[in-house]
Amino acid sequence: MSQKATIIELVKRVQALESEQAKTRSTQKALRESEERFRLISETIHFGVFDLDGQGSCAYTNTRYQQIFGLSLVQSLTTHWYDHVVPADKAAILAQWRNTFQQLKTFSADCRIIAGDQRPRWVHVHASPVFSDKGARYTGTVEDITERKQAEQELQLAKETAERASLAKSQFLANISHEIRTPMNGIIGFTELLLETAQDPVQADYTQTIKRSSEALLSLINDILDFSKIEAGELEMEAIDFDPELLVYDVCELVRPKIGDRPVELVCHIADNVPARVKGDPLRFRQVITNLLGNAPKFTREGEIAISLNVAEESADRIKLHTTIRDTGIGIPADKLEAIFEPFQQADGSTSRKYGGTGLGLSICKQIATLMDGRTWVESEPGKGSTFHFEAWMQKSAPTPEARVLPASVAGKRALVVDDHAGTRQALHQMLVGAGMRVEEQDGGRDVAALLRKAAADGRPVDLCLIDLQMPDMDGYRVAEQIRAALPTTPCLIALSSALERDANKCAAAGFQGFQAKPVRREKLLQMVGHLLGQAPVNDPGATTRTRMHTQYSVREAMKQSVRILLAEDNPVNQKLAVMMLGKAGYQVDVADDGKSAVDRFSKAPNQYDLIFMDVQMPEMDGMEAARVLRARGFSQVPIVAMTAHAMRGDKEACLAAGMNDYITKPIKRERVFEMITKYVMDRSRQ
Repeated sequence: MSQKATIIELVKRVQALESEQAKTRSTQKALRESEERFRLISETIHFGVFDLDGQGSCAYTNTRYQQIFGLSLVQSLTTHWYDHVVPADKAAILAQWRNTFQQLKTFSADCRIIAGDQRPRWVHVHASPVFSDKGARYTGTVEDITERKQAEQELQLAKETAERASLAKSQFLANISHEIRTPMNGIIGFTELLLETAQDPVQADYTQTIKRSSEALLSLINDILDFSKIEAGELEMEAIDFDPELLVYDVCELVRPKIGDRPVELVCHIADNVPARVKGDPLRFRQVITNLLGNAPKFTREGEIAISLNVAEESADRIKLHTTIRDTGIGIPADKLEAIFEPFQQADGSTSRKYGGTGLGLSICKQIATLMDGRTWVESEPGKGSTFHFEAWMQKSAPTPEARVLPASVAGKRALVVDDHAGTRQALHQMLVGAGMRVEEQDGGRDVAALLRKAAADGRPVDLCLIDLQMPDMDGYRVAEQIRAALPTTPCLIALSSALERDANKCAAAGFQGFQAKPVRREKLLQMVGHLLGQAPVNDPGATTRTRMHTQYSVREAMKQSVRILLAEDNPVNQKLAVMMLGKAGYQVDVADDGKSAVDRFSKAPNQYDLIFMDVQMPEMDGMEAARVLRARGFSQVPIVAMTAHAMRGDKEACLAAGMNDYITKPIKRERVFEMITKYVMDRSRQ
């Protein structure tokens, strides 16, 4: 090679070397800048940063890491982070770290450390493997979470404090409920008995005032307890079978006395597609309807109060019931329609003073409706009345053979409904048509006799006539008398009345064979119609009386005389009340002063008693323990019904778990007591 070529080759090599050196310098510069950025970032963030080589030795820590652990740079590089974990947690944390490190997995844990300043702290450590040509190493962060942990501990402490306060509140409410209900049981019970005795008008008025005031106080207690349960999230829904139609009629009978002698018609309409049985919580369903319907008489001086039950929606296994309560009362201003469903709110500040009420009832209704997957709302116009709506989802019940129809013998029979109120005529028309009858309506009594005479002449005589006793053009008594005078063979006559008092002799003298109180219950009416249409017609228009008057109530006095009840009750007032209440109804009652006496008395003569009413709170041995002892001794057949002033969550379940069959709360209502006797003694005796 020539000298020139050698020089050229040498120059090229020098240039290549310089280029390579330039690239190296550029790479080194970029690396230094990258390291500088990394250090700048790592030194300014609030996390501690550390870097471990493949053997687990610490190669780098930032300033924040050193601050968190209270270490110098050298100390941070010559110790491990887990060396500073408190002794109580160290073994578990170290085992978790080693397992993670060996399997090259991500590590994440909260732990307590003792820093160089000997102050305990909480830290969160997070580390992940990083893979390169030189193998794997770990980079991680450490965050001081002491303040967060302290906040969590304070929150937990506050939660526990609130739970203890809630428990104390529940216990207080349970105790105060018991203390109030026990004397009220005597007040209400003896007042009801006193009302059945001979009194002059002034005494009767005073006694009624005591009863109304006691019931208002009890209603207030119940509202406060229910509101407290809802507020604490302790109100639970049951799922049992019940008949919604019968429930609505029961509420109507409860509310009807509130109307008194005012010119207000109470109408009940049940749609044909409402099932005979649904599954839900009948107590809470009744509570909402009772509250909404019970409010209407307070604000309605004349006109009508109408309750309707319909099916709003249906799925494969659920059904939505829609209840409406319409009145012709004072109405509610538009700006108050939402507020009245809030706690302690009234449509007007003077409402509670003028009409009574706590302002809790509608709020409770709203909450119960929500728990039933439904809702409540109201439509109203001042001076024209209000319509309250209540929707609730229920489970469908298993099909049953029960049917709300009459025997085939009434199909095709003709009926005439005479009433000046269109809503009542519509409801009765629906009931009778549903039983297969042919029904006509008349809005007054003046032309009824002529209409019946013409129908008979045309060969289509009326078999049954339902006549309202209070009509403006002619009262029902006069209508019945005209019918008897005009027809040689009169149809069966049933009197209808909204009045609380009725004169059976006067109805019978007028020619009526049956009486139905409004709102008329479908099943009671159809039972009576089936019975009356099975009797031979009366052909003597001059007769002053017909067959015995039939009402919607039946009495089983003969059976009562053989029923013997054991009452376990330590309160003398309640003992006296129960003995008088049950004895007056015809039942035989023995009293035990405590649970131990009840167990001993029953054990000596188990065949002597048909039912045990057991107070829960008693000395020597409480009611639940007494029930457990009786069941343990093999007395499984005798029904035991708890009678207690406790009405809080879990009380019923505790009684049932102790072996009792049922549960009623104080103050004891006669209707509820007799319902238990019917359920567990009367009905069983017929099986």
